[in-house]
Amino acid sequence: MRVHGKKRRSDDGTVKARILCKYKKTISSRAGWCAICFFTWAVSFSAPNRPNFTRFRTVAGITLPEVIIAASVLALFIVGSVSAMAQINRWASVARMRTMALAEAQQKIDQILMTSWSVLNATPAILTAGTTTESNLPLNYDTFNSESSLVSSFTTMDTAINLTRTTTIKSISTHQVSAVVTVSYSYRGKTYSVSMTTLRTTDDF
Repeated sequence: MRVHGKKRRSDDGTVKARILCKYKKTISSRAGWCAICFFTWAVSFSAPNRPNFTRFRTVAGITLPEVIIAASVLALFIVGSVSAMAQINRWASVARMRTMALAEAQQKIDQILMTSWSVLNATPAILTAGTTTESNLPLNYDTFNSESSLVSSFTTMDTAINLTRTTTIKSISTHQVSAVVTVSYSYRGKTYSVSMTTLRTTDDF
């Protein structure tokens, strides 16, 4: 019985020793794992992040095709703007020439309307039936004006344009005539023409 008791005590000690050894291994393995985790976290926290130079080069760089496309768009914009301004200037010049041609026609109309015409007197020469043509009259310059204050260094920069003014007088009755004044001129290889019409009667009709 004593021997049996000794064996039982020895078996109990062996089991306890095995359990203690396994516990120590578990504790040591857990401690090692915790140490590894802590070391990894410390290294990752303390080590600086490496910059991604490839990403910065991709965002900040400008390629040659992009430069060519941008330059092409800018060139098209400049050419279009210059062409538009040139066309607007041509339209303004045509409108200015037409305005001066109308002024020339209006000048002749005013002469016809302001000429004195009495029933008791003969018909003035300007109101005589027929067609009168005046050639090489100045349109965009005034050679009849000798005022020095109206002349500058820019006066002779424009190409001189001459006009032809035709006045047609038709007799409607003894005391009434009709007048048609036509002014024609050439500008930039194209012929332009304006016309004005009026009626005139004697002053004491």
